[in-house]
Amino acid sequence: MNKKILLPLAVLLATPAILAEKKDTEVKTGYFNSAIIVSQSKTGKETFEAIEKKRTNFAAEFKVLNESYEKQVRDLQAKASTLSVTARQKAEQEAMRMKRELEAKAREYEEELKLAMNQAQDKLFKELSDAVYECGRKEGYDVMHDVATGRVHIINQDKVSSTAEIVSSMNKNYDVKVAKGSGKKATAAA
Repeated sequence: MNKKILLPLAVLLATPAILAEKKDTEVKTGYFNSAIIVSQSKTGKETFEAIEKKRTNFAAEFKVLNESYEKQVRDLQAKASTLSVTARQKAEQEAMRMKRELEAKAREYEEELKLAMNQAQDKLFKELSDAVYECGRKEGYDVMHDVATGRVHIINQDKVSSTAEIVSSMNKNYDVKVAKGSGKKATAAA
C-alpha cells in the first residue's frame, strides 16, 4: 500500500486512542474531509474559479506573444535567402531577443500564478480552519481530524494537550543524563 496513504491512516486511527489513554478521559473526535469541503463550498469554488481565470488569461496572453514570435521566425526563414548577411544577422538577433522575452514572460506568468495560488490556498485554509474550529466547538468535539490530509485540529487544548507532561519528561531525562555524565567524570578522575 502507498506510504502516503498509510501514515495519515495510522495517525487517523491512533490519535483518539493515544489522547484518550493519556488523559484517562474520553476524547471526542470529529472527522471531516477538507478536499470535499473545499470543492463544494462557495469559498472554495470562487477561489478555484479565480485561479482558473488567471491561468486562462495568462495562457491567452502567452499564445499571442508566441504566435508573434513564430510569425517572425517563419518570415525570417522565408526571406533568409534574399537578405544580406548583415540584415539576416540583425533579423536573427531580433528573433533571439523575442525568444528570450517570451521565455522570461512564461517564467513571470508561472511565478505570478504560483504566488496567486499560494495566497488563495492560505486564505482558504484559514477559512477552513476557522469553520472547523467553530463546528468542532459547537458539536462538543475535542479534536477534529481531516481524513483527506491527516491534519488534526485541536479544539479543546486543555483536555488533550500533553505539553506540560512532555516538558516534565524531557527535564527528567535531561537530569538523568547529566547525573550519569557527572558520575562518569568522577569515576574517570578517581
